[in-house]
Amino acid sequence: QMEDEGNHGNDDTRCFILSTLAALHTSRVACVLCQSPMLVFDRYPLVDGTFFLSPREHGKCCLEVKLEGRTQFLSAVCMACLEGWGPRRRLLCVHCSTPWDGSSLVLGTMYSYDIFAAMHCCPERSKCNCCAKPILPPHQRLNFYSDYSHPLPCLHCGAVDTHFVKPLSLCYTRDMLQAWP
Repeated sequence: QMEDEGNHGNDDTRCFILSTLAALHTSRVACVLCQSPMLVFDRYPLVDGTFFLSPREHGKCCLEVKLEGRTQFLSAVCMACLEGWGPRRRLLCVHCSTPWDGSSLVLGTMYSYDIFAAMHCCPERSKCNCCAKPILPPHQRLNFYSDYSHPLPCLHCGAVDTHFVKPLSLCYTRDMLQAWP
């Protein structure tokens, strides 16, 4: 029998993830949001969720990697958290109460940027990490999702940082009554 993997992903991405996990002697990853364990498969879809790279370590389950001379953290979000299934899976912005929605992300692959930084919902999430002034005017967007994970200078104080990549605990709550664990 012949197998057709289809055109579901980039082989370089698959090799990067599998070699990273092999070097760490693991075939499982945990969801950065709910800590549910996920098996990693050797073909697409690689995981029942999605991987992403971030310049910030969002939790103990994130794996430190070196990519193009920069330290990044390989993280994963399970499908239940991406879809917001159940009351403990739904994330709300602490500033505007908008639910985070990862349902548009492709399952089983990897994004080369922080998915939470690229999908910010309100001006509070777009402030400088040093002076707390807006990095961008209210309705301006950067050209690419990956730009939100790159270091940028603040127009007000000049601090160069990954301003859009914030700790999840400062951005989200699980519901209106209970803060991040």
